Amino acid sequence: MADNIAAIVLFGGGFLFFTSINYIYLYTTRIKKEDSSSFPAPFLGGIFGVISMVAIVGLKPVALLPLIIDPGSIPLVVYFLYCILTELFDRGKTPDDNETKQRKEEEK
Repeated sequence: MADNIAAIVLFGGGFLFFTSINYIYLYTTRIKKEDSSSFPAPFLGGIFGVISMVAIVGLKPVALLPLIIDPGSIPLVVYFLYCILTELFDRGKTPDDNETKQRKEEEK
């Protein structure tokens, strides 16, 4: 019983800490549009959350919920794959195409 409580406190605190760091990073870079010297903590919040959820509910599918809630876990992987795929499909365009498109938008 004491082991479960210690796991919940330690890993639940780690989940809250790293998840809050990731949300602060998203807020400063996406909403405020500021440059940030920090980087999201990948998977740490999600893994700590899963460990604390396993201590609470056991090995059930709901224990994987922190991997979805933490923006540094599964959402970061999805965003990373999106960036790679868009970069792969944009390779055929030349910088001249982008400049011409920007000029047309500015003229409107």
